[in-house]
Amino acid sequence: MKFILAARRKPQDTQERYFYEWGIIHVALMVTTPSVMRSFKRYAQHYSVQGVVSDSLIYPLSPMAWDNMADHWVEDLESLVLPFKSADYCERMQPHSFGDSNFALELTSTHPIFEAPGFKSGGVKLIHFLKRRPAISQEEFVHRWRTEYAPVVVKHLQRLGALRKYQHNPQLSLNPEIFKGTLFERGGVGHYGGIEEIWLNSVQDLVRLRSDAHAYPEIRSAAAKFVADEGTFSMVTTERVIYDYSVPGKESPLPAVLRSGTLESQIDAQGYKSWNVSGS
Repeated sequence: MKFILAARRKPQDTQERYFYEWGIIHVALMVTTPSVMRSFKRYAQHYSVQGVVSDSLIYPLSPMAWDNMADHWVEDLESLVLPFKSADYCERMQPHSFGDSNFALELTSTHPIFEAPGFKSGGVKLIHFLKRRPAISQEEFVHRWRTEYAPVVVKHLQRLGALRKYQHNPQLSLNPEIFKGTLFERGGVGHYGGIEEIWLNSVQDLVRLRSDAHAYPEIRSAAAKFVADEGTFSMVTTERVIYDYSVPGKESPLPAVLRSGTLESQIDAQGYKSWNVSGS
């Protein structure tokens, strides 16, 4: 299961400041918070690429002007909820409120469609948040997406020599109440039938895909049967994998905070309150 969120900075902040908060401080808090490291088996950050316009994409950018996307892999719903109910998360991570209160939140399964030999994570990634047409059930959405639409995408991107990997993330049911009292309680939950991730070689591949005489019209024609135009949006990002325990034999090192006797574990054992006494 994947917990995916799109987010953006506060209106008064620069993107440079926001990316510093997210890429440095937030990461440092995550890898030293035990409940987070026990729950999330893979964590990847996606930074929006500047200078991309909607006319160069299959689907337009969001009017919400999302700055970033994150995906967190969990084994089950209980693992997703665990950090939000844990004292270490509430006392260490929750106070670090560095972004806007709006989010696009989805819990999904994940289904790889194509992966080129020798694929490695990272690099340019095109992400589509696909809104389901109101008359289409979630089951029909996933069926058409996988059997009718995906082959068209793979065919054209392979023909253009642009495709490194292609993955579907169909929506799973998620109760917004689990985020009550957290940073995500005002986020929009469950608005998208699925999220697709397309790893490309470069940003120039976007222009080639959009301007190709066959690719763009055929992909949009296949999508029209189950994807709603209104609400569907693109993100163009660069992927940064922070850690990954999902691939046997290629796991990231065990975080120090989960290893007894390390400095990080001893600092965590001190707790987070007694040394910070406010004045009377």
